[in-house]
Amino acid sequence: MKTAASIPARPPIPFGRLVARASILALVPLLAVAAFATVTWLRERSAESTLHPRSAAPLFALPDQTGRVHKLSDYAGRPVALAFVPGDDRASESELRSINDQIRRFDTLGVKVFGIAPVSSASARRLHDESGLEFPVLCDRDGSVAREYGTRASVHPDGRVSYVVGRDQRVILPIVPVAGAEHGKRVVELTECCLDANTQEASPLLNKPVADAELPRADGGGTESLYGNGDQKATVVLFLSSLCPCSAKYDARVVELARQYGPRGVRFVAVNSSEGEKPAEIATYAKKAGYPFPVLKDEGNVVADRIHAQITPEVFVMDAKRTLRYHGGIDDSRDPRMVQQHHLRNALDFLLGGRLPAKTEAITFGCAISRRPA
Repeated sequence: MKTAASIPARPPIPFGRLVARASILALVPLLAVAAFATVTWLRERSAESTLHPRSAAPLFALPDQTGRVHKLSDYAGRPVALAFVPGDDRASESELRSINDQIRRFDTLGVKVFGIAPVSSASARRLHDESGLEFPVLCDRDGSVAREYGTRASVHPDGRVSYVVGRDQRVILPIVPVAGAEHGKRVVELTECCLDANTQEASPLLNKPVADAELPRADGGGTESLYGNGDQKATVVLFLSSLCPCSAKYDARVVELARQYGPRGVRFVAVNSSEGEKPAEIATYAKKAGYPFPVLKDEGNVVADRIHAQITPEVFVMDAKRTLRYHGGIDDSRDPRMVQQHHLRNALDFLLGGRLPAKTEAITFGCAISRRPA
């Protein structure tokens, strides 16, 4: 048995080696942090790369300046222009105004336009209202959607980039750099060149019978069918919204049309299919707008799905035999002073005159019907 005295002592560790070992141990957490930071940086750089044509457009659901939530998925089948701006500064205002100057051309192309900024709803409302914009400003408060769309890549360090997204929800093209006050003109001209057709998809129900449906009245007055007692010469079903500003711009016009054509045997009925719009709020809005026709609530967008309604405002006109004869916009301008083509009025005049409308479909523009998730 060895005694403690007989066990050979270990030679002392050189001081230099002790220092090296301590240095390595001290570096371990630093190396871990550096590795994590590198992975995070690479991930962010990847996420912030400009999206290429034909790449899938990242889906989003963002509130606008009024609080209404817009989901990109609700605009499937329709081109969308997205203008990312870094805030509510003067440069952002100038860019959005330049796009707004081209809004009629966007409407003619059937393109929905959104501004997107990392701002609060109050800032978005100020940006929207003070700039007189005719399209929504979406609130991307934490900038997460902007990052997914690559607005901070080195090719555009100021965070400005616009995209045109196609009907298949794939990127048609990114538009950088932003060309200041000429940006709107550039975006709409490039959009015009890239879209293979300047019309929205035709209704599959055109010239086919449209089935009746029974829906609850928004004012709580029981239920009512689309065709009522069925003795009218034509039926106009209007898909309207109490929150869509574009729909609101048509309130006076649809009221006037209903008062003119109602006595001539045309039934008007409004349908609200948008998720999140409550019957009581819809009824209050309809009363304030002076709608002289019933307003029905389509819970779960059942009728909207059946009739293939997508936008507010959007109209469907059936003849006395309940066959769809016209579908699309009420007219061709958000501004009543700028209207050149009265699509709905012309369709009704043709039907009341015993003829089929010369124009059976026309571009409509406005907010997508916010659908209940499947």
